[in-house]
Amino acid sequence: MNDISVLLPVATTVDPDELYRAHQSIVNQTTPPTEVVLVTNQSLPDRIEQALTDLVKTSAGSRHEHVPDAEGLGGVLQAGLKRCSEPIVARMDADDIADTERFAKQQSVLMNTDADIVGSHLAEFRDDPSQPERTRKVPITHEEIADWMSWRCPLNHPTTMFDREAVLNAGGYRHFPMMEDWDLWARCLAAGLRFRNVDQTLVRAQIDELTDRRGGFDYVQAELRMARLLWELDISTRRDAISHLCLRTPPRLLPGKARQAVYRLFAR
Repeated sequence: MNDISVLLPVATTVDPDELYRAHQSIVNQTTPPTEVVLVTNQSLPDRIEQALTDLVKTSAGSRHEHVPDAEGLGGVLQAGLKRCSEPIVARMDADDIADTERFAKQQSVLMNTDADIVGSHLAEFRDDPSQPERTRKVPITHEEIADWMSWRCPLNHPTTMFDREAVLNAGGYRHFPMMEDWDLWARCLAAGLRFRNVDQTLVRAQIDELTDRRGGFDYVQAELRMARLLWELDISTRRDAISHLCLRTPPRLLPGKARQAVYRLFAR
């Protein structure tokens, strides 16, 4: 095995077939992980509970961690991260499909560069994984990633692999609704961690009316919290914070179809 834990949160809404598919893409890696940590914080429908039971029984390295007191996605991820036993942690979501060489390529970057956190581009599809609707491309070098951090999340969260201890020392995940990943990366940058993205698409993610879930006043409030955090961490200036809000909050208030058009234009 290869000193890798996979951190995979499981929500009550996940399709069990997609979960099986995501798990299969993990165990089929050319560099397989030591363990797959499947984390939940809610009571699950019977179909999902059965899927978790099947995965744990059929895969020696997989285990289910139920943490009922974990608050939100951030709390679930932090609880799962603390329960990962390996020094390298790879993130996955239950509707993702990892390229078979994803872990090998990202582990090589972590071992052979100064990077503490490494991601990649992400392809999004609706029905057919071989027919992506768009690709969410991200900056490659640490300097480019740091430059993006003040106005846009520079990593695709479910593509990331990172040094577990370094991320925990930076504070790890926390309850920061709708922007748990950007919050974490900003604090990691402020703590001096180094970033890199592989200039390849190593993960495919299934989407379903994603833009409808990215709008409304809750997201506006999340943008306000994020802009404030970036300013407090000295990642952005006051002027950057104002620009951030002017650029990012209006699309959150658009009707669904208009918001979808904006999302498709910027692929974010």
